[in-house]
Amino acid sequence: MSNALIWGASGGIGSALVEQLKQKGWSVYGAARDTDAIPQAADEVFRFDASQPETYKEVALILAEDAVELDLVVYAAGGIISEKMEKYGAQTWQQVIDANLNGAYLGLQSVLHLVPKGGHLVVIGAYVDKITLPKFGAYTVAKAGLQPMMTIFEKENRRKNFSLVRPPAVKSDFWDNVPFDMPDGALDPVDVASAIIKRVEANESGLLDL
Repeated sequence: MSNALIWGASGGIGSALVEQLKQKGWSVYGAARDTDAIPQAADEVFRFDASQPETYKEVALILAEDAVELDLVVYAAGGIISEKMEKYGAQTWQQVIDANLNGAYLGLQSVLHLVPKGGHLVVIGAYVDKITLPKFGAYTVAKAGLQPMMTIFEKENRRKNFSLVRPPAVKSDFWDNVPFDMPDGALDPVDVASAIIKRVEANESGLLDL
Protein backbone atom coordinates (compact mmCIF):
# COMPACT_ATOMS: atom_id res chain seq x y z
CA MET A 1 0.00 0.00 0.00
CA SER A 2 1.26 3.49 -0.88
CA ASN A 3 1.51 6.28 1.69
CA ALA A 4 0.90 10.01 1.20
CA LEU A 5 1.33 13.07 3.41
CA ILE A 6 -0.73 16.13 2.53
CA TRP A 7 0.34 19.42 4.12
CA GLY A 8 -2.72 21.68 4.02
CA ALA A 9 -5.18 18.78 4.03
CA SER A 10 -8.01 21.02 5.25
CA GLY A 11 -8.08 23.21 2.12
CA GLY A 12 -9.87 22.61 -1.15
CA ILE A 13 -7.06 20.89 -3.05
CA GLY A 14 -5.69 19.16 0.05
CA SER A 15 -9.09 17.77 1.02
CA ALA A 16 -9.72 16.54 -2.52
CA LEU A 17 -6.35 14.79 -2.52
CA VAL A 18 -7.12 13.03 0.74
CA GLU A 19 -10.43 11.73 -0.54
CA GLN A 20 -9.24 10.71 -4.01
CA LEU A 21 -6.13 8.95 -2.74
CA LYS A 22 -8.17 7.02 -0.18
CA GLN A 23 -10.50 5.91 -2.97
CA LYS A 24 -7.46 4.52 -4.75
CA GLY A 25 -6.38 2.53 -1.70
CA TRP A 26 -3.64 4.78 -0.35
CA SER A 27 -2.87 5.38 3.30
CA VAL A 28 -3.16 9.15 3.74
CA TYR A 29 -1.77 11.34 6.49
CA GLY A 30 -3.28 14.81 6.66
CA ALA A 31 -1.69 17.85 8.28
CA ALA A 32 -3.32 21.23 8.80
CA ARG A 33 -3.61 24.06 11.26
CA ASP A 34 -7.27 23.11 11.78
CA THR A 35 -7.27 19.34 12.07
CA ASP A 36 -11.05 19.24 12.45
CA ALA A 37 -11.39 20.41 8.85
CA ILE A 38 -9.36 17.50 7.44
CA PRO A 39 -11.61 14.91 5.75
CA GLN A 40 -12.48 12.01 8.03
CA ALA A 41 -11.18 9.64 5.38
CA ALA A 42 -7.59 10.46 6.42
CA ASP A 43 -5.87 7.62 8.27
CA GLU A 44 -4.18 9.98 10.72
CA VAL A 45 -4.14 13.73 11.19
CA PHE A 46 -1.50 16.11 12.50
CA ARG A 47 -1.51 19.77 13.41
CA PHE A 48 1.08 22.10 11.91
CA ASP A 49 1.44 25.84 11.60
CA ALA A 50 3.45 27.35 8.75
CA SER A 51 4.83 30.00 11.10
CA GLN A 52 6.11 27.39 13.57
CA PRO A 53 8.98 25.38 12.01
CA GLU A 54 9.08 22.95 14.92
CA THR A 55 5.61 21.63 14.00
CA TYR A 56 6.97 20.21 10.73
CA LYS A 57 9.68 18.39 12.65
CA GLU A 58 7.11 17.00 15.09
CA VAL A 59 5.08 15.47 12.25
CA ALA A 60 8.21 14.02 10.64
CA LEU A 61 9.32 12.50 13.94
CA ILE A 62 6.01 10.73 14.49
CA LEU A 63 6.07 9.28 10.98
CA ALA A 64 9.69 8.20 11.36
CA GLU A 65 8.97 6.50 14.68
CA ASP A 66 6.16 4.57 12.97
CA ALA A 67 8.57 3.61 10.16
CA VAL A 68 6.34 5.21 7.52
CA GLU A 69 7.76 5.60 4.03
CA LEU A 70 6.11 8.40 2.07
CA ASP A 71 5.55 7.67 -1.61
CA LEU A 72 3.93 11.07 -2.06
CA VAL A 73 4.26 14.39 -0.24
CA VAL A 74 2.14 17.35 -1.31
CA TYR A 75 2.39 20.89 0.04
CA ALA A 76 -1.07 22.31 -0.65
CA ALA A 77 -1.14 24.92 2.11
CA GLY A 78 -0.98 28.66 1.49
CA GLY A 79 -2.70 31.94 2.09
CA ILE A 80 -2.80 35.61 1.24
CA ILE A 81 -3.13 38.90 3.07
CA SER A 82 -4.03 41.56 0.54
CA GLU A 83 -2.23 44.87 1.14
CA LYS A 84 -0.21 47.55 -0.63
CA MET A 85 3.54 47.05 -0.49
CA GLU A 86 4.21 50.14 1.60
CA LYS A 87 1.62 49.10 4.17
CA TYR A 88 2.77 45.57 4.96
CA GLY A 89 4.10 45.27 8.45
CA ALA A 90 7.04 42.91 8.97
CA GLN A 91 4.86 40.36 10.75
CA THR A 92 2.16 40.37 8.05
CA TRP A 93 4.72 40.07 5.25
CA GLN A 94 6.41 37.18 7.04
CA GLN A 95 3.09 35.42 7.60
CA VAL A 96 2.40 35.28 3.86
CA ILE A 97 5.96 34.24 3.00
CA ASP A 98 5.79 31.49 5.62
CA ALA A 99 2.50 30.11 4.34
CA ASN A 100 3.50 29.97 0.68
CA LEU A 101 7.30 29.65 0.44
CA ASN A 102 9.00 28.84 3.73
CA GLY A 103 6.26 26.35 4.53
CA ALA A 104 6.73 24.61 1.19
CA TYR A 105 10.44 24.30 1.88
CA LEU A 106 9.95 22.97 5.40
CA GLY A 107 7.16 20.66 4.28
CA LEU A 108 9.51 18.93 1.85
CA GLN A 109 12.77 19.24 3.78
CA SER A 110 11.41 17.84 7.03
CA VAL A 111 10.26 14.53 5.50
CA LEU A 112 12.63 14.16 2.55
CA HIS A 113 14.46 11.34 4.34
CA LEU A 114 11.18 9.39 4.53
CA VAL A 115 10.66 9.48 0.75
CA PRO A 116 12.17 6.44 -1.01
CA LYS A 117 13.75 6.28 -4.44
CA GLY A 118 11.05 7.03 -7.00
CA GLY A 119 8.88 8.86 -4.46
CA HIS A 120 7.19 12.10 -5.44
CA LEU A 121 7.18 15.53 -3.80
CA VAL A 122 4.70 18.11 -5.08
CA VAL A 123 4.14 21.80 -4.38
CA ILE A 124 1.21 23.92 -5.56
CA GLY A 125 2.51 27.04 -7.29
CA ALA A 126 0.98 29.73 -9.48
CA TYR A 127 1.43 31.53 -12.79
CA VAL A 128 3.51 34.36 -11.34
CA ASP A 129 3.01 36.71 -14.29
CA LYS A 130 -0.76 36.48 -13.80
CA ILE A 131 -0.66 37.30 -10.09
CA THR A 132 1.76 40.24 -10.27
CA LEU A 133 -1.05 42.53 -9.21
CA PRO A 134 -1.68 45.39 -6.76
CA LYS A 135 -2.03 44.14 -3.16
CA PHE A 136 -0.60 40.72 -4.11
CA GLY A 137 2.98 41.66 -3.24
CA ALA A 138 3.98 39.14 -0.58
CA TYR A 139 1.98 36.35 -2.20
CA THR A 140 3.56 36.94 -5.61
CA VAL A 141 7.09 37.10 -4.19
CA ALA A 142 6.52 33.85 -2.30
CA LYS A 143 5.11 31.98 -5.30
CA ALA A 144 7.96 33.25 -7.48
CA GLY A 145 10.45 31.51 -5.22
CA LEU A 146 8.93 28.07 -5.63
CA GLN A 147 10.21 27.23 -9.12
CA PRO A 148 13.94 27.69 -8.40
CA MET A 149 13.46 25.97 -5.05
CA MET A 150 11.97 22.88 -6.68
CA THR A 151 14.60 22.86 -9.42
CA ILE A 152 17.39 22.80 -6.84
CA PHE A 153 15.64 20.14 -4.75
CA GLU A 154 15.48 17.99 -7.88
CA LYS A 155 19.12 18.55 -8.82
CA GLU A 156 20.19 17.56 -5.31
CA ASN A 157 17.95 14.48 -5.17
CA ARG A 158 18.11 12.83 -8.58
CA ARG A 159 16.43 9.60 -7.47
CA LYS A 160 13.25 11.32 -6.33
CA ASN A 161 10.58 13.12 -8.32
CA PHE A 162 9.68 16.77 -7.79
CA SER A 163 6.74 18.56 -9.39
CA LEU A 164 5.61 22.16 -9.26
CA VAL A 165 1.95 22.31 -10.19
CA ARG A 166 0.68 25.63 -11.52
CA PRO A 167 -3.10 25.80 -11.70
CA PRO A 168 -4.96 28.88 -12.89
CA ALA A 169 -7.58 30.28 -10.53
CA VAL A 170 -9.08 27.61 -8.27
CA LYS A 171 -12.47 27.78 -6.58
CA SER A 172 -11.77 28.40 -2.90
CA ASP A 173 -12.18 30.89 -0.07
CA PHE A 174 -8.94 32.52 -1.32
CA TRP A 175 -11.14 34.93 -3.26
CA ASP A 176 -12.79 36.14 -0.06
CA ASN A 177 -9.47 37.71 0.93
CA VAL A 178 -8.54 39.64 -2.21
CA PRO A 179 -9.96 42.74 -3.94
CA PHE A 180 -10.91 40.77 -7.07
CA ASP A 181 -13.80 38.53 -8.01
CA MET A 182 -13.07 34.89 -8.72
CA PRO A 183 -12.35 34.64 -12.47
CA ASP A 184 -14.70 32.82 -14.77
CA GLY A 185 -13.51 29.33 -15.52
CA ALA A 186 -11.82 28.78 -12.17
CA LEU A 187 -10.92 25.13 -11.69
CA ASP A 188 -12.60 22.92 -9.14
CA PRO A 189 -10.14 21.64 -6.49
CA VAL A 190 -11.21 18.09 -7.39
CA ASP A 191 -9.85 18.58 -10.92
CA VAL A 192 -6.52 19.88 -9.61
CA ALA A 193 -6.22 16.90 -7.28
CA SER A 194 -6.99 14.52 -10.14
CA ALA A 195 -4.27 16.10 -12.28
CA ILE A 196 -1.72 15.70 -9.49
CA ILE A 197 -2.57 12.05 -8.97
CA LYS A 198 -2.41 11.40 -12.72
CA ARG A 199 1.07 12.97 -12.77
CA VAL A 200 2.22 10.74 -9.92
CA GLU A 201 0.75 7.59 -11.48
CA ALA A 202 2.55 8.41 -14.75
CA ASN A 203 5.82 8.76 -12.82
CA GLU A 204 6.42 12.16 -14.43
CA SER A 205 8.07 15.13 -12.75
CA GLY A 206 8.92 18.77 -13.35
CA LEU A 207 6.60 21.65 -14.12
CA LEU A 208 2.91 20.82 -14.55
CA ASP A 209 0.84 23.68 -15.97
CA LEU A 210 -2.92 23.18 -15.78
